[in-house]
Amino acid sequence: MRASEEFVRELARENKTFWAGRDGRLDPQAPPETLRSQIRYRMRQGVYNELRSVELIAAWIPWVPEREIRDLLPRQLEDEQRHYQLLRRRLREVGEDPDAYEPLPEWQALFDWLVACRQRPTVEKLALFQFAGEAQSCEGFETLIRLARDLDPETSELYRTQILPDEYRHAAIGRQALLLLADTPEQQRRAREACREMNLKVFDAYQAHRSRADRGL
Repeated sequence: MRASEEFVRELARENKTFWAGRDGRLDPQAPPETLRSQIRYRMRQGVYNELRSVELIAAWIPWVPEREIRDLLPRQLEDEQRHYQLLRRRLREVGEDPDAYEPLPEWQALFDWLVACRQRPTVEKLALFQFAGEAQSCEGFETLIRLARDLDPETSELYRTQILPDEYRHAAIGRQALLLLADTPEQQRRAREACREMNLKVFDAYQAHRSRADRGL
């Protein structure tokens, strides 16, 4: 096994350990109506997330010189745009305004920071968003799908069939980038520090979200 392969496995375990019990955006113990409101909030937030993801991928593409990685990013950009349209349509179907979401300052700042990361080395950029961020998104969507299955089966199915498979592929882009680029101790250090940086920033934003949720969505 190549050293980079073992490193990627270890880093994935570290990320998973970091997030154990830390994503408080949905409360499985909440009454059905509260949980339904939380899911709707996640969907409105998702519209914003997908649009900002299009922005950051477009900003990053010219700054990824490695052809093997750069060629994968336009497909991800297309996926994010399609998810944006899917979530907007579903929100309208359930009587929600898809453009009513007002991002928390912490959440807006997170995406502003990611866009500004375009000049960082590719191993860091892809560790930040695709490897750490998209992998955590996959776990979050898996939880949403499970909790929405009885409350809102159509939304659950939308995430299960139309969004989650793409998120798995986006996370795989991160793994592929680290397998290719994190092949020295220095590159591995950069990737590990970038993952931790991303996890901490996202966790801070989740805590701000939790405070808002506790005050009522």
